[in-house]
Amino acid sequence: MTEALTNKLGHRIRTRGHRTREALLAAVRDLLEERGPGEVRVADVAARAGVSAPSVYTYFGSIDEAVLALCETAGPETDALAVLLEGDWSGEEAFRAARTFVEAMAAHWARHGAALRLERLMADRGDAAFAESRIRRLRRLHLTLERRIARARAAGFHPTGLDPRLASYEVVSLVESVGAGIGLLRRAEGDEAILDTTAHMVVRLVTGR
Repeated sequence: MTEALTNKLGHRIRTRGHRTREALLAAVRDLLEERGPGEVRVADVAARAGVSAPSVYTYFGSIDEAVLALCETAGPETDALAVLLEGDWSGEEAFRAARTFVEAMAAHWARHGAALRLERLMADRGDAAFAESRIRRLRRLHLTLERRIARARAAGFHPTGLDPRLASYEVVSLVESVGAGIGLLRRAEGDEAILDTTAHMVVRLVTGR
């Protein structure tokens, strides 16, 4: 059973409160898209959501806390991406599976990128809350890739010095980077070339073939 949400006053969030909370999260997401990290103020969020500034603090202690909540909502979708890594990766199926995974990750970032870019930035800067958010969100992807890469190494397709765990981090970082920066990549190539090239790289990194 999902644990009931409570606000900063310790009160259970009911139907009206859920609507207000969702409106605040949507406002934070939209403002991040428009202005970028560091440019979103509580007053702006309140105005966009149609509530008073004190109402924001009823649900979130800071803008960062709201962003972490947005990242949490992306978690189940990230877990679902791992399913694409668990099927048949033999022969030509490997490219098809990788291509589907890369395309799904790009779509995932199109939906959640406003929050995930800040999560990635702050985690890289050593912020503990954002680092934990990123680790938790990507855990299933990392574990699934680690197991597949370990099997490829055991079969002799990877050198013994290759660490499957580190390799899994690198693969996820690559695919997320493409999802995060696909707008810039489009200045040089079309979507098909971007997705195909990334998929070929993923196949080589994961299978060693």
